Amino acid sequence: MTDRQREPIGGLAAVFAHPDDESFTAAGALALAHDAGRTVRLLLLTRGEAGNPERSPDLDLADTREEEMRCAAAKIGMDEVTVVDHPDGRLSEVPFSTLVDEIALWLADRRPDAVITFGAHGVTNDADHVVVGAATRWAVERLAESGIAPHAVYVVAPVFGPGHRSYDLSPEEGAASHRIEITEVAGRKLAALACHVSQTDVAEEIAELRAALDRDGVVYEGYTRVRPTVPAARPTFYSRLV
Repeated sequence: MTDRQREPIGGLAAVFAHPDDESFTAAGALALAHDAGRTVRLLLLTRGEAGNPERSPDLDLADTREEEMRCAAAKIGMDEVTVVDHPDGRLSEVPFSTLVDEIALWLADRRPDAVITFGAHGVTNDADHVVVGAATRWAVERLAESGIAPHAVYVVAPVFGPGHRSYDLSPEEGAASHRIEITEVAGRKLAALACHVSQTDVAEEIAELRAALDRDGVVYEGYTRVRPTVPAARPTFYSRLV
């Protein structure tokens, strides 16, 4: 799932922890960037082997989830997917400097114009989400010292989600600066989610997204630009990431 010919550098990148993070959070924005001719890349720091009710490592599940990820990537229109085999559920045990090094190297090689990652609470307070978001922002600051940082960094702000879930959001996650209408690619987000059949919460997300489309006829994804920062946007939101 690698095509470096479309746009050797630039485009939109996402850095997440697990297979399925991309579909739950940013599939719409990534699909729109692809349709606009931008290269879309994804870096995952685990294979998701602990994504079962017991949260116990299962190598067969890791293989399954990686295949699910590549199914989702094809639906979204990903040009490149990189998966690093750090322990799922235990990213906090990996030296933080190691994660920063790996993310910085990956970003420096690809020079995306913008990066999407998790915010301070990782939306759901999942420890892996929190670590990935923090390491990505440290990596960007390191690249800034060399003059090659992405132009913008966004964190997922699920304030426009189709459901009614209540999360313990950080201020940046709960106060989006960007509202991206994804209605025209909602079918691809649904298809990407459907690839992750091993995950028990996917069916609920799919049902909520379909219900929102039936009810409102429009769906959005929310993001907050954290580098460079922007003023609080309400009641007007930015509508483009790249």
